[in-house]
Amino acid sequence: MENMIDKAVICKNFSDSARSYDDNNGIQNEAGRMLVKRLPTGNIDTILEIGCGTGNYTRLLREAFKESKIKAIDISDEMIRVAKQKSAGKNTDFIAADIETAVFDEKFDLITSNAAFHWLPGFEKTIGKLQEMLTDGGTMAFSAFGPMTFFELKKSLNSVADKDVPMTSDLFHSKEKTELILKKYFKTVRITERLAGETYNSLSELLKKIKNSGTRGRGAGFNKMWSPDLLAKIENRYRERFGAIEATYQIFFCEAS
Repeated sequence: MENMIDKAVICKNFSDSARSYDDNNGIQNEAGRMLVKRLPTGNIDTILEIGCGTGNYTRLLREAFKESKIKAIDISDEMIRVAKQKSAGKNTDFIAADIETAVFDEKFDLITSNAAFHWLPGFEKTIGKLQEMLTDGGTMAFSAFGPMTFFELKKSLNSVADKDVPMTSDLFHSKEKTELILKKYFKTVRITERLAGETYNSLSELLKKIKNSGTRGRGAGFNKMWSPDLLAKIENRYRERFGAIEATYQIFFCEAS
């Protein structure tokens, strides 16, 4: 597996899952509900949301900041199409754009993102860019997944393969790395960590959930065919180690100003 996030693959995954995303994004929605409670109050006239997906977090922003102007962007045209269909409203613009290359003429009081920043290959450079897009006294607040995400699956794959099997989550920044980057550009930084989990009836159900939510990245670097026999072997090892097919999501809530 390459040592960086492949943005083209990520875009394709989310575009392919645009219609199934809302049925498979329970953890992302939970993170969004927790994140919106951490947002600043006061005079927030302009908001930039990055990685809006199908608009679920956008809807929470709209409820919290009823009079604010929101620009919600996502790299996937298909995601934006779904978001427009279900969440279009007053003072809300949905735009298909890549934050790493997009140019905006305005500045924002709040830049926010739910469960998207871990997909940025140029994370540090983008943080610097976003800091310059904030108004004086503006805030950036986002949630992102950490490298412990799906650690049960990784350990089970490693055990069956008898070696380290690379997964896209290996490339997600740790809390320490994220904090180090943010402190290069912001005076005040606060990061809190939460672990959230889900339990599945089978390994196949977990893998289907990952695929249908668009969060598979390049998948696991497993050099064998995913045959029924192999799936059964991995599932057995999974249950031996963890007692059930459980999946942990490591979530960082980051606030910077």
